[in-house]
Amino acid sequence: MTYTTVPSIKGQITIPSEIRAKYHIGKDTPVVIEDQGKGVITLKIMRMVDDNEIEYYEDDGGFGLNFKKPIDPQVLIDAIKKIDG
Repeated sequence: MTYTTVPSIKGQITIPSEIRAKYHIGKDTPVVIEDQGKGVITLKIMRMVDDNEIEYYEDDGGFGLNFKKPIDPQVLIDAIKKIDG
């Protein structure tokens, strides 16, 4: 589906309510704006992980994070590389 919006005087645009609802975008949801060139811009919704889903640990062997819901480490690595460029 395609939506058309006009930037405000401050350059702000409104994300249509259907899109916000579909992707659970709220006032505190980070959105990455990426310039693809040739007039193409993409928006990516960043999902924050709930504090209840992560457990930080420190021991003699080091430190790290345990995710209560399984996550493929390679998916996480690829996402970080993509964000960092």
